[in-house]
Amino acid sequence: MRDEPQEPESGDSAPPPTFGAPHPNGAAHRAKAGRAHAPWEFVVLALFVAIVGIGIILGWTLVGSHSPERLDDASAAAVSTACLHTQAELKALPNPSPRLGADRVARVRAENVVLRAMVARFETVHPRAKTPAAALRGWSADWGRMVDARGRYADDLAKAATTGGKVRLILPAVNAIKPVTNQMDDFVRENDPHLKACFTTALQLEVVEGPRDYQKVTS
Repeated sequence: MRDEPQEPESGDSAPPPTFGAPHPNGAAHRAKAGRAHAPWEFVVLALFVAIVGIGIILGWTLVGSHSPERLDDASAAAVSTACLHTQAELKALPNPSPRLGADRVARVRAENVVLRAMVARFETVHPRAKTPAAALRGWSADWGRMVDARGRYADDLAKAATTGGKVRLILPAVNAIKPVTNQMDDFVRENDPHLKACFTTALQLEVVEGPRDYQKVTS
């Protein structure tokens, strides 16, 4: 006589066991016990990330965005006024788009007179702090170097009328690599937004051929 399977005493039938899909090597999968993260852990993490982000923004706004070479408001206003005045004078010069060699020479030399007067105005500005004062002197000297380079270009162009040689504007460089105009514009950016009228493009400093396009700049 065969033994019959015994029913549970409760009278309910036990559910059949379930198994996961077999592993390729024949072993049965065993589910790993997972740890549920409490909601407060995510809240704390989100708050930490937000605080760090706010700290970075405030640090850049209050400290990082203010260069030690940044001019005080009065000095920046005086420099900006000089640049705006110079731009107006350059726009007023005759023949803004010279084509003939002699006209190009005359235009560059006339522009240089206006630009040298601007540099002279820079020299009358005296920032209160030493670092901005030194930076302004260096920046003014760079403007002088560029005007000198433009003067050499005009002289060479005048000579080329008889020699037929090719002439080009040779920009002074920083460490023989970086054009000095890049460094000059960096100083303007460090004083943003006060010196927008002093960007080299606003005064067409590198333009010695073709039409001049003086950008409208507001301080």
